[in-house]
Amino acid sequence: MRKSIAVLGLGKFGSSIARNLMKGGAEVLAVDKNEDLVREIAEEVTCAVCADVSDQEVMNSIGLEEMDALVIATAEHLDASVMALMIAKEIGVPYILAKADGKLKGEILTRVGADEIVYPEEEMGARIANNLLGGRMTDLFDLSADTSIVKIPVQKSWVGKSLAEIDFRGKYHINVIAIESNRGVDGAPNPIEPLKKEDNLILIGKKDYLEKLR
Repeated sequence: MRKSIAVLGLGKFGSSIARNLMKGGAEVLAVDKNEDLVREIAEEVTCAVCADVSDQEVMNSIGLEEMDALVIATAEHLDASVMALMIAKEIGVPYILAKADGKLKGEILTRVGADEIVYPEEEMGARIANNLLGGRMTDLFDLSADTSIVKIPVQKSWVGKSLAEIDFRGKYHINVIAIESNRGVDGAPNPIEPLKKEDNLILIGKKDYLEKLR
């Protein structure tokens, strides 16, 4: 069954989430009080509505009770986020994710009832800083608070050795899940094939161990 998810606030963050949810197969209700933003995304989501998310009467009329989850992407306006959150909780939306642009705002939204808080600017800043400090290791994405998937070029000491010889799991406590080469990405790499200097390794592991490798 397709998930139904509402996105309140269609700035860069909200509209990006709405579009990617659609690509992922969800049914998406996109809401914003800015008519231009609603018009811009209307053909890319299931339903786009121009509405004030802090207006309880309006929120009660747009079908939130049918949603499996709700994304509140109005971080710049804490009052609107709080009102939307309170109304959604009263309506009975089972899962609510809210964007915050600071820890204090995040704490307030948590206390009001948000199930999850995200800090996109802070997380992106940390990711970029890690990439700069970590040489050529690239953070691809986080799987959880303590586990990530990253891409790293083959180090000089690994060239000519196989995955089995290097023993990433035993030596580094990290798993190699793919190898990127000039032939493309191999999701089932041969453990006895020698690594080449132009290869990139896709690794998964605990962030602490990845940091040590970095």
